[in-house]
Amino acid sequence: MRYIEKTSSISRRGLLRLGSALAALPLCHIPLAQALDRRAEVNIKTYYQGDWIAAFKQAFNEAAVVEIPAGLVVDKVNTGIFIPAGKTLKVSGGIKGNGRGRFVLQDGCKVLGANGGRMNNITLDVRGSDCEIRDLDISGSVPVTLIYIGGKQKRVMRNLLIDNITAHDANYAILRQGFHNQLNGVRITNSRFSRLQGDAIEWNVAINDKDILISDHVIEDINCTNGKINWGIGIGLAGSTYDNRYPENQTVKNFVVANITGRNCRQLVHVENGKHFIIRNITAHNITPEFSKSAEIDNATVAIYGCDNFVIDNVNMTNSAGMLIGYGTVKGKYLSIPQNFRINQVVLDNKALPYKIRGLQISAGNQTSFVALTNIRLRYASLELHNRPQHLFLRNVDVMQTAARGPALKMNFDLRNDVRGHFMAKKETLLSMGNINAVNEHGQSSVDVDYIGQQVVNMEKVNFSAPYRSKK
Repeated sequence: MRYIEKTSSISRRGLLRLGSALAALPLCHIPLAQALDRRAEVNIKTYYQGDWIAAFKQAFNEAAVVEIPAGLVVDKVNTGIFIPAGKTLKVSGGIKGNGRGRFVLQDGCKVLGANGGRMNNITLDVRGSDCEIRDLDISGSVPVTLIYIGGKQKRVMRNLLIDNITAHDANYAILRQGFHNQLNGVRITNSRFSRLQGDAIEWNVAINDKDILISDHVIEDINCTNGKINWGIGIGLAGSTYDNRYPENQTVKNFVVANITGRNCRQLVHVENGKHFIIRNITAHNITPEFSKSAEIDNATVAIYGCDNFVIDNVNMTNSAGMLIGYGTVKGKYLSIPQNFRINQVVLDNKALPYKIRGLQISAGNQTSFVALTNIRLRYASLELHNRPQHLFLRNVDVMQTAARGPALKMNFDLRNDVRGHFMAKKETLLSMGNINAVNEHGQSSVDVDYIGQQVVNMEKVNFSAPYRSKK
């Protein structure tokens, strides 16, 4: 499990040490420049006299749009450059830095690529509302991330668009540190992420944000080889400290992750301490433990830790670890259990894998909670259910696992003697199962159920006999 720090920390991972190093640079305000036509576009070459930093400052003072033309590469950008509010950097050529260079976007700023515009070893630092980053190729092993969204100023930022970027050969691509401020209205869309050490998109300690859409991405070859703990995920979102009451002010919430294609990584979609979210239309191939071997993260296409009130819909996986829906833990202590969720339309085929790997492993519970699993088809993989939510529904479940690798369906409801048993529902419990087929490779029933102790049990068209219902 990934460790979440207490809310007194800006990050559960301790990734960034930005602080005062990003202090604002002085800007020159020229009355004559303010009177110029703000629609004017200028070529950065016009201002270059041996110092690119000075050229950018003067160009932004005198025009609304500053362009790096095709064929020009601006190099040696090794410090922070603040783009004034409302202005645009247009990149048709290239910008290179040494890892310490950054462009800081304030209210209404845009960084737009054109004609193959690219940035290498430069960080885009978003600190304002109504910002856009589009149509860019970004790369380079800057200290942590190519796009940073955060800052320590306590404010509300609105309407961030990141669209059609290609991020590659870097540590992290996009990192949000959300503890100090709020971001409302985020669209991260239509992008490609490849050959990263860290995460493609990490939305971390984002307890204040809302209305987040992360959609239509291709994520491939995410492989942490530098020994960093918890690096190497496709898309990750996290709240703050786990709490089984799931208070709104501690969770990451109100987001959608949709239309994601991923391959060659250890974990594709990851949510910790989340609430009110949807994950849908996920296609995954080769999500295996062969990647990020030292990162100490679970292997799963979708990993959910300590979350409440969510939907996962239409997930298609081949040769991949499936789903882990599990407890929130800190230093081995179980703090939260998933509750109130539906998983629908899941296909997993691991026929070509030479070893056993996670299928669907689900822990759920709490006194008032429900779980619905519908339209599940697994091949060479298992469905495992642990603990007891108040109401559990299974419909149209078809699972095949080879006998040598264990049962196709395992239901572990009896955790009375386990420390995790305090999450079990005990009143008005219901188990409803219909059209369940769990077999081995020979078509024989392959089910392991410790006992069924729910107070109401409805079973129809299942290929196994229910064990004796124990008395309490």
